[in-house]
Amino acid sequence: MKKSITTIVIVLAITMLAKAQDEKVIAAFSSSYISEANKEYQVSISTLENVYDANSYMLNLRLGWLHYLKKDYVKAQEYYKKAIALEPKSIEARLGYVAPTTALEKWDDVLKTYKEILVIDPNNTVVNYRVGYIYYFRKNFVEAEKYIVSVLKLYPFDYDSNALLGANYLAQGKIKEAKKYYSIALAYNPNSKEIQEVMKKL
Repeated sequence: MKKSITTIVIVLAITMLAKAQDEKVIAAFSSSYISEANKEYQVSISTLENVYDANSYMLNLRLGWLHYLKKDYVKAQEYYKKAIALEPKSIEARLGYVAPTTALEKWDDVLKTYKEILVIDPNNTVVNYRVGYIYYFRKNFVEAEKYIVSVLKLYPFDYDSNALLGANYLAQGKIKEAKKYYSIALAYNPNSKEIQEVMKKL
């Protein structure tokens, strides 16, 4: 009986400590949002560091974001990598990681991360578009088309994807195909000066 009472007391004590820690973390997050709004990024970071737990996905994710805002891109990458390690299927952590990696112009790493996301979520339209754009920028038009088309299968009237596919075909000298997709983009936004100018030249 005495042993059972001792066990109950220990369990209650652990529960109370955990609750107190949770309250501290929530308070720290609340305070960090205020500091972030005031662009006091280091203050926001320090607030969270006071309750930091290396095994906390949300703390690593938030610290990655704050270091990105502070323009400490390498440190931001480190925290996002920790978040990904804790939640291997996380898309949000990978999208977070892309932000500082883009700022560092590490394009191969950006592309690798986007492709990791597409393994998890093949129909992610934002990522498919961005991968298509990277390949278009690299003049790999065949690969670019593959990713842009996957967006248009789901959103056939999407302005950006139609415009990009039009540009992708134009770069290959495929004028008929380029006109088709530029026309769709122009139907979506008849006031697009950029598309109007391109269409005049075709």
